[in-house]
Amino acid sequence: SVEPYSVLITAGDNDTFPLWYAQEVEGIRQDVTLANLSLMNTKWHLKQLHRRVTPAFDAAHAAAIWREGTWNRPTTPALSLNEAAIDSLPEAQRVPKNGGIRFDSLQIAFGDEVLTLQDLATIFLIRDNAGQRPIYFSWSDGDYPDRTLGLTPYLITEGFARKLARVPVTPKDSIIISKGLGYVNLPRTNRLLWNVYHYGAAAKQRPRGWVDVPSRSILSLYGVIYGFGAKALREHGDTVEGARADSIAQAVSENIVSHSR
Repeated sequence: SVEPYSVLITAGDNDTFPLWYAQEVEGIRQDVTLANLSLMNTKWHLKQLHRRVTPAFDAAHAAAIWREGTWNRPTTPALSLNEAAIDSLPEAQRVPKNGGIRFDSLQIAFGDEVLTLQDLATIFLIRDNAGQRPIYFSWSDGDYPDRTLGLTPYLITEGFARKLARVPVTPKDSIIISKGLGYVNLPRTNRLLWNVYHYGAAAKQRPRGWVDVPSRSILSLYGVIYGFGAKALREHGDTVEGARADSIAQAVSENIVSHSR
């Protein structure tokens, strides 16, 4: 879903371990740095993020959508804090009510009066990579970046992930507003839906439904993204692709419902 050399912030086991398998075993998109919110409450994962050397982007084996640009390989760690600084981080920190922090034109607004270690780490990742690496939040994170960091005005949906802009987003030809997905880069999302994702595997008929209950929430993301994507496409005049996306969302829903009967 993400541009070369991105930082992709994920939520937990089910949306991260398959990606690590893809990277470490299959050699897929090793240029992407995965930062797991759950594990960013541990200092060993933060030290991993500091130590990791970013591999070169392998355009020959990447999706065609990413072969078109020129991408600069970062030479600095995704997390600049050294191990001593990481060890000194608190498990939680009280912050002023309605407080926040600004990095140039990007304003983080704290949603609570206490920030946990994962929140602090996310803020450091934003500080260290804004302008250096693209930063994305997986849609599997839910409303975490909105609720905890007040980043809604800066987030642009691109398929299954939301790219963090450096300035507040304004709608234009390629950026539209969608109920459910917020700001959406519609052309890029459309290409991801049909040219990158394996939507046929997600939507194929399963008489027994989706039998692996713990990962069902990941399958349901296909229903959410294709369903809201269908509405956005129809609202902007593409009724054919809108109907196609809606059929994928319905097929995914049927797989989930049939299992719960």
